[in-house]
Amino acid sequence: MDPEFLYAADADRDGSGRRSLARRCQAGELVRVRAGVYVEAAQWQKMPQWDRDRASITAAVDQAQAPRILIQQSAAVIWGLPVVGRTSEILLLAPGTSHGRRRGSLRWTPRRLLEPTTTRDGLTLTSRAQTVLDMAARLRFERAVPAMDHVLRPDAARSLPALEKDALLILCENLPDEAKRTRARRVISFADSRSESPGESYSRAVLHLYGFPPPDLQYEFRSAGGQFIGRTDFFWKDYALVGEFDGAVKYGTAGSSRSPGASQQVGTASREALILEKRREDAIRATGVGFVRWSWADLIKPRNDPDGLMSMLLRAGLPRQRRR
Repeated sequence: MDPEFLYAADADRDGSGRRSLARRCQAGELVRVRAGVYVEAAQWQKMPQWDRDRASITAAVDQAQAPRILIQQSAAVIWGLPVVGRTSEILLLAPGTSHGRRRGSLRWTPRRLLEPTTTRDGLTLTSRAQTVLDMAARLRFERAVPAMDHVLRPDAARSLPALEKDALLILCENLPDEAKRTRARRVISFADSRSESPGESYSRAVLHLYGFPPPDLQYEFRSAGGQFIGRTDFFWKDYALVGEFDGAVKYGTAGSSRSPGASQQVGTASREALILEKRREDAIRATGVGFVRWSWADLIKPRNDPDGLMSMLLRAGLPRQRRR
């Protein structure tokens, strides 16, 4: 949910004056989202980063006198699609035959519309299908895969249906040149709705780029008696190796913003979750497989870093394959 914005223009009209907002910002009571747009600091501090990004985009569009149409990553934020790698730019559709321009954090870029623009939460933006195709055609492979994986499954939280690969492949043929069409086809073909988080999707793309064999996704482990033990993010059966992306936020880090009772409850829940996870991992290991865990920090390390993902998997016995 977007926060309640305070506008300098409104302060001028009601007589309080925009300087009062600036003084409250200097005092730490308000946060300046954009020039002339503020949010209560207490509300802003409780918002996760993706909600702050959404608020910044919304403020930029709300301020405009002329219509602004969101594209690519900026449209993706409003659609609730995962965007890997933050940018301060707000991407907008350049009008008519314009070659694009920049003004501060705003960037107008020409795009061939593959489908009519639409509205979402009062904002005008490219369609969900065009948004992921523009990302696939213009971003690095590993940054485009998470959004494409996401749209292949229904988004129940936003009441959005899954998109079909065949329809996306047909639509991508209208991209403006063959290089972009080829990049988009590659991402569509690789995408898999079984990836359950952006970290899993990004990991799978990196594993592919590193030349590791493709893993089974969401593999179910069972005991000798057939009892369900758990599912794993990645499993290489031929090498008896499990891989898991650990993207969970550490429990208890927000304790300072909670009441002592709430902090205690979070700490208790985290300990119980860790105990259950340890038991699950031990039970899976007992079936005779190896186990490798990694995080975002491991993923973004250079490919030859001794503590990076490639080195971790090579040490665990997973070979790289010669790529054609």
